[in-house]
Amino acid sequence: FVAENRRLRFVQLFDGEGNFTRLILIREFRSETNAEERPTLTPEQLLGEWVGSACTAYPDWTPPETYTTYLQIKKVSDLYLEQTLSFGEQKITSTARIDGSKLHFQDRQILLLPDGGSSNTPLQVKLRQSFFVEVGWLVSPKERQRLIRSYNDKGEWVSATHVSEYKIT
Repeated sequence: FVAENRRLRFVQLFDGEGNFTRLILIREFRSETNAEERPTLTPEQLLGEWVGSACTAYPDWTPPETYTTYLQIKKVSDLYLEQTLSFGEQKITSTARIDGSKLHFQDRQILLLPDGGSSNTPLQVKLRQSFFVEVGWLVSPKERQRLIRSYNDKGEWVSATHVSEYKIT
């Protein structure tokens, strides 16, 4: 991700059995600017309603698809939050357990990272099962970007979706 005088890059690593093992977060700042590091992303910063647009690109040069997105994240208790994501014709609702700087979903986790970053990975990538990984960046209190890469059951990259969303409440 690139915004003004800052750049954020991620590497998500899995072991030989497909277990998520670690993340490399690379934060860069243009020299001789006033760009500053920001603190770790918190669940509270994500709460609210977000609207935006998404563009999905494909490796086979199929024309990209563009569609609107809607994301609502709300706390349902001190330990849980619920998110409802709508894009295109799909709507997905899921609940996460809040554990400090981790959000635990059924078979995924979101790591809340320094400088407003986030990493959404499956806990394990399984043979012959499709999966996706996502990285996000809270660019400002009301602007967030996400990049979602999807892979098929052979582990081949099938699409990349860039989401730009803006907080409305």
